[in-house]
Amino acid sequence: MEPSYHPSLSAEQARINLSALLLRGAIQNPNLDSSITRLERRFQSYCALSPQGLWAPGLVISNEMRGITEQYLPMAEIRAAFRRFFSLALHYPLPDESNPVQAASSWLDLLQRLHLAKESVNPAALLGKLTIDEDFRICFLFTALLPAHHGGSFLRYPDQIDFLNSWISSRSSFLSGGIRCLDAACGTGEGTYDVADLLLRCGIPSRVQQIHGCSLEPLEVFAAAHGSFPHDPERQLRFRTRIEPLFNAHATDRMLFFRDTVMRQPTPEENPYDIILCNGLLGGPFLHELEMLEKAIHALVKRLKTGGILLTADRFHGGWRKENPPARIVEIMQRTGLTVRNGEYGIAAEKSNLIKHGVL
Repeated sequence: MEPSYHPSLSAEQARINLSALLLRGAIQNPNLDSSITRLERRFQSYCALSPQGLWAPGLVISNEMRGITEQYLPMAEIRAAFRRFFSLALHYPLPDESNPVQAASSWLDLLQRLHLAKESVNPAALLGKLTIDEDFRICFLFTALLPAHHGGSFLRYPDQIDFLNSWISSRSSFLSGGIRCLDAACGTGEGTYDVADLLLRCGIPSRVQQIHGCSLEPLEVFAAAHGSFPHDPERQLRFRTRIEPLFNAHATDRMLFFRDTVMRQPTPEENPYDIILCNGLLGGPFLHELEMLEKAIHALVKRLKTGGILLTADRFHGGWRKENPPARIVEIMQRTGLTVRNGEYGIAAEKSNLIKHGVL
């Protein structure tokens, strides 16, 4: 469950925590240097012989362009070089599914996906700059591993927050001894802070609440805890402007962000949660196979307190909804013994006493 961070807007604490995740200073590695040299030769051939112009932001990429680019700048070599780069730049292993270079079908597609400047069109020059310019490298890593297309905004699911407000209000006696909330797959934490804001508005003192957010991506955990987006100053300003009142009201005093997976089974000593959110994950591009869906839902239910509630919502496009309609998620939840309601807020599933006595 490491790394884990209590929220802090301290620049010094953010610097310390980021240094534990990323290499500081220059990268020096003979194998990477050799890869850069080979890619430079490839790129010079590409410039001399390719009939198409160089890439620039906004280019409409055709399959013909992809084929020509692959001929001179093969992705196999680019992937190998960037895989080595990531292994040196990060103090933690980067799974292939989190590596944006792995999924790119061509160098042009990768440039487009990462929204890079036209100065980055040469992979050798890009890697060379990444090895010597620490600030540039940090911005690149955040751009690559916290991509804008993953989404992330406050009050992304307002109907869910309204539903949760009513649910909390109707269970004041159940929650009188304290409340534990988990935002599973929290991303960069906007939804986690939305829960903190809700509990504050519900009048629940911070001393009797615990709010946790977890993600598999360590940089997401870091960004959530520190409101830090070095690759996007405007987003950082908006984010911090939104969460600073929560710090001032001590609504973040008992918050914690940590690295974890929704698949993990709880240990016997773990305290269960009254509320678990799992938004934008179940049934989408990152978790859609039936076996994995069942495993994730079962694990989340085991982390839920009897009488507690599991909430899930999404903004998946029609293709994912066709493959995994809400009814499929509901059916899996019902098989675990949850009492399920499906509405405008998404899906809400309560854990009854039957589960405690042996259904799950």
